[in-house]
Amino acid sequence: MDANTALLGIGAIITFGFFAEFVFKKTGIPDVLLLVLLGFLIGPGGMGLADPAQLAAVSPLFTTFALLCLVFDGALSIDLFSLSSGLMPGTVLSFFNYAASVAAVTLVLLLFDFPFIIALLIGCLVSDTSEAFALPILQKLKPRGIVFTIIALETALTDVFVIVFGVTVIELIKVATFSFQGIVNQIMSLFAVAAFVGIIGAALWIVLDRKLFKENKSYMAAIAFLILLHVLTEFAGGNGPLAALFFGLVLKNARTLTSIVRGIGSQNLAERSRAMEGDLGVSVLTKDEQQFFDEISFFLKTFFFVYVGMFLNLGSTRPMLIGGAIALAIVLSRQASRLLTRKMFREDQDLIASFFARGLAAAAVVQIAWNEGVLPDATMLESVYFAIVCTVLLSSIALFVHKLRFQVLPVPHTPVAARAGEPGPRKA
Repeated sequence: MDANTALLGIGAIITFGFFAEFVFKKTGIPDVLLLVLLGFLIGPGGMGLADPAQLAAVSPLFTTFALLCLVFDGALSIDLFSLSSGLMPGTVLSFFNYAASVAAVTLVLLLFDFPFIIALLIGCLVSDTSEAFALPILQKLKPRGIVFTIIALETALTDVFVIVFGVTVIELIKVATFSFQGIVNQIMSLFAVAAFVGIIGAALWIVLDRKLFKENKSYMAAIAFLILLHVLTEFAGGNGPLAALFFGLVLKNARTLTSIVRGIGSQNLAERSRAMEGDLGVSVLTKDEQQFFDEISFFLKTFFFVYVGMFLNLGSTRPMLIGGAIALAIVLSRQASRLLTRKMFREDQDLIASFFARGLAAAAVVQIAWNEGVLPDATMLESVYFAIVCTVLLSSIALFVHKLRFQVLPVPHTPVAARAGEPGPRKA
């Protein structure tokens, strides 16, 4: 492929991405679904204009960078109040949904006569909740703060679970040993290192922003700094995307946090009172900066889902059957989340249950499994990509139905528990 052809393709995909966003705003049909469809049409299963095999060399770099930026951009939408109210339910729900998905997918693959360890591996790999899918849609739907926080935290945490448990099972297959304590220690290490680097990095960036970039903002410098934090975190044994989450959370809430820090060191009671209200702090993010990060996320999301769509091959029956069964297991296991959200508003409950699309983490780690030679054949690789596409499709449909049901009908929010037996179009 020559340079002009490649540039033409890049320009056409970006243009289509803007069109897909326009369709989403007007109709509620998620743009991700249209991007996957475009990938299928131009891929080997469609017109054959592009081959994902040609991108194999750069796909690990691209998926890592996309994951990093999307987590960071999502963190910029979470304020401290929403975080404090949603941290515990978000963490519990993340563990629950991940475990339920792993169990369901493992059981389905056992029915296809896969060895238990391979079935468990695939279950661990396809149980993330996609940031690239969820966060842009959340930013457009604008649900209540606690709901946004719960889902945003789940996307970050389940990516960590996929990486930790997925890589652990890969090593288990290779060396045939298992250590529960080792897994727990690894998870704790990932979180501790990521939190330390992310928070310290954010504090350093606040100082740099006030001293160096106060007059002349450098948006690309923030991206460069984010990449450096990722590399440092991974080198220190942590998780880069999780460090990006902490980095973004501190920057988003810099005004409140810096105000509290100044208040702690003040002897003046009136000043301490003002500090708790955020009056003494400094902001480091402007609307233009947040718009820039949104544009970066849009660019990465567009190309990632077009890339995933290229793997959709309707001519391979067995991968389609296995991938479809995996997707169905994921959909059914997601409904179990209602056990933990039953006290929420019906609208919030259904919205949380509608986010089950798989994405970057699953695609990246299954590629690692393939490169390590632990998958029995290419069927599993194709099946996982087909499952990702199916979950994107089904989650898009679920969210579209949710939008029609709750945003079109002018029915006030009512807790589920208070509406038992109540007639009307939104009755459970």
